[in-house]
Amino acid sequence: MNRRYTGKYALRYNQRWRAYNERTLAEVLTMIDLAALRTHVASTGCQPRVLDVACGTGLLLKRLVELVPGIDIYGVDASADMLIQARLALPKVSSTHFQQAEWGSGETAGLPYAPQTFDLITCTNTLHYIPDPIPALKGLHHLLVPTGSLVLEDYARRPPPFPWTLLEWLLRWIEGEYVRAYTLVEAQSLCVQAGFEVVASEAFVIDWLCHGWVLRLR
Repeated sequence: MNRRYTGKYALRYNQRWRAYNERTLAEVLTMIDLAALRTHVASTGCQPRVLDVACGTGLLLKRLVELVPGIDIYGVDASADMLIQARLALPKVSSTHFQQAEWGSGETAGLPYAPQTFDLITCTNTLHYIPDPIPALKGLHHLLVPTGSLVLEDYARRPPPFPWTLLEWLLRWIEGEYVRAYTLVEAQSLCVQAGFEVVASEAFVIDWLCHGWVLRLR
């Protein structure tokens, strides 16, 4: 596991990556149908279930609880230290469930939940770690209810003349387990191959170095 998700790095993660997280989470929130989450109880009689895959320190889940109080939220992450920070960020929310698990392949993406459990799944800044993305995305698809959606975000591979090969080497050196970043078009193609329909998509600039993309899928 990348060391910046463990120990003292997990403690300082939010501070060190504050600007990056604020920028990317803002784009993710624009893709989430908050109105549908708020009206879910009236239309179905139960609270919507939301899963954040690779939830890290729980920043996105904390924001969602603030925007849609009462939702039933779940977070999984491979790092026990990051999950500690997530639990501290949401200590008073009774409908919060955290579990250590790693997103991978299999019918339910290697995660400990039954098919058709979630109304919304979010996954941010993680796809580039996944060596075999299509089976992993298919697993998330199986976890959604038929009317559910996936909001997927990551930083983007930049085309020439940007010196991506050099940056890719640097990222692999920093992150250790870095696999591959994708352009928006490549990410859309992977998701379609995994059985999703692309409902909305957006490319955006994170900072002078990094660009990103976000997709809403069903």
